[in-house]
Amino acid sequence: MLRLLRYLLITAAVLAAAAAGAALFLLQDPNRFKPQLEALIADGTGVPVTIGGDLGWRLWPPVSITAAGVTADYEGQRWQVGRLAVELDALAVLRDPADWRVESLTVEDTTMTDQGAVLTVQRARLSDLAPNRAAPLTAELSYAPAGGEPLPVTLDGRLAIDPDTLALALEETRFETPQAVGTCNLEATPAANPKPAPPATEADLIPVDVFRAWSWVGDCLLDWVELDGERFEQVALDLRNDAGDSALLARLPRFFGGEAVADVAIDAREEPVRWTVTPTLTGVNSRELMAWLDQPLDWIATLAYGGTLRFEGNNAAELAASVSGETHFDGGDGRIDIAEVRRQVLALAAMFNETERIERWPEVWDYRRLEGTWRIDGHRHVLDAALDNLKLVAEGDYRPLEDELDMLLTLEFGNDPALPVFDLNPLLYDLPIPVRCRGTLAEPECRVDPDAAQRIVASAMSGENSKLRSTLERKIEEDVPEEYRDAARSLLDLLGSGRRTERQPH
Repeated sequence: MLRLLRYLLITAAVLAAAAAGAALFLLQDPNRFKPQLEALIADGTGVPVTIGGDLGWRLWPPVSITAAGVTADYEGQRWQVGRLAVELDALAVLRDPADWRVESLTVEDTTMTDQGAVLTVQRARLSDLAPNRAAPLTAELSYAPAGGEPLPVTLDGRLAIDPDTLALALEETRFETPQAVGTCNLEATPAANPKPAPPATEADLIPVDVFRAWSWVGDCLLDWVELDGERFEQVALDLRNDAGDSALLARLPRFFGGEAVADVAIDAREEPVRWTVTPTLTGVNSRELMAWLDQPLDWIATLAYGGTLRFEGNNAAELAASVSGETHFDGGDGRIDIAEVRRQVLALAAMFNETERIERWPEVWDYRRLEGTWRIDGHRHVLDAALDNLKLVAEGDYRPLEDELDMLLTLEFGNDPALPVFDLNPLLYDLPIPVRCRGTLAEPECRVDPDAAQRIVASAMSGENSKLRSTLERKIEEDVPEEYRDAARSLLDLLGSGRRTERQPH
C-alpha cells in the first residue's frame, strides 16, 4: 500500500511538473502565434484573414486560443469577426505550432458585406475537424439582401471543405427560416477562370458573379414553404449550376389539390441573363388557385396548365418587358362565372331590342368544355379560348408591373348541339361581337365597341362579308315565315345599301 502511495505521489509530481512546463509555455505572449493561426485558418477555409486584436489562451480542456478583430477581404466580400475561438489538440500544443491540429472552430458576432447585402452570423461552430471528413456544423445567422429585410436562418448539418480545391459539401443539413423548413445536400466547386460578371445592382434577381464563379449540384426536401401566405408541403428541389449554366427543378406535390412542377433553366454565362421557364399544373383546384392569385373569378374546375415562357434580364422590369412564349390550359368540366360576358351580350342585344333571352342566362355557367391557348410577346398578349359554344379571342396589351390592361375581345357564339348552347337571337350566332377592355386585370372596364359593332352589322347587311351575309340569310330561311322571307331579304338589301351610301365620301 505504501509503495502504491509512493508511485501515485511520484506520478502526480511528474504530471504537475509537466503541467507547470506547459503552463509556462502557454502563458507566454500568445500574440507571437498570430502568423501561425492566420495560416491555420487560411489553410482550413481557403480565406486569407488578418487578426487585428489580441490573442488569448483558455487552458482548461479543451485548450483553445481566442482572437478578436479578425477581418478578411475575399472575392469582393468584407468579413469582420467579433470573436473567434480555435480549439486545439491538447497534446499538440506542446509541440511546434506548425504541428497544431484544430479540433473545432467557433465564430461569433460576425458580419459579411457584399455589394449591399449583409450576412450576420450570431454564432457558428464547426466541431470534430479531421482531414477528409465532414464536420458537424451549427449556425445561427441572418441574411439581408441589398435594401431588403433580414431573413433569420438556423443550420444544423455537416460541412466538408477541401483546402486544396476550396470545394465544399453540405451533407444532410437542416435549415429553418420563417418561410421554409427543410434539409439540403449540396456540393460546390470553384469554377476555373470564371468570366467577369457585370456590376451588381439591388434589383438583381440572381448574383451573376456567384453563378459564374461556382459550379454546384444538390437537392433539398422542404417540409414546408410559405409563398404569398399559402403553405405548401413536401416540396422537392433539384439544383444544378456549371459556371453560369444553371437549372432548378421544383416539384410541389400538394398544390391546391393537384401537383405543380416548375422547370427553370438560367443561362448566366452571357449578358443578358436568359431564362426558360416550363410550368406544369395537373389536377389543380381552380377556385383555390384564383383566390391565391387574388383574382375575383368564381371558377370551379380541375385545371391542367402547361407551356414554355422565355425571359431576358436580371430584374423584374426586364423580365416583364421581354417575356415571350405560349401556354395552354384545360378546365375540363366545371362551373364559371359568366356575368361579364352576359352583360356585354345584353348591351349588343339591346341594339336589336331583344334582351329577354340573354336575361335568362345564369351568371354561373355549367360547362363541358373550357380550354385555350395564351401567347405572349412582351406586352402583347393573345388569348384564344373556347367555352362550350363560345369562342373568345382577346388581343392587346397588358403591362403587369403597372397592371395596365388594354385589349379587344371578340366573342363568337355557335350552336353545336353536342355542347351546351347559349340562347341567343338567331341573327347573333356566328357573328363576332367586339368588346374593348381597359383598366386593371382584377377590375377591367369592358363594353361592346360601338364603332366595331356598327361596322360588323353594316358588313353583314351589305354582303361585303360573305360569311356573315350567308349566316343572316340562313337565319331568315330557318326562322322567318315563308310569306315574309322576300320582304326580310329586301330589307336586308335595303339596309346594306344604306350602309354603303353612308360610308361613301361626299
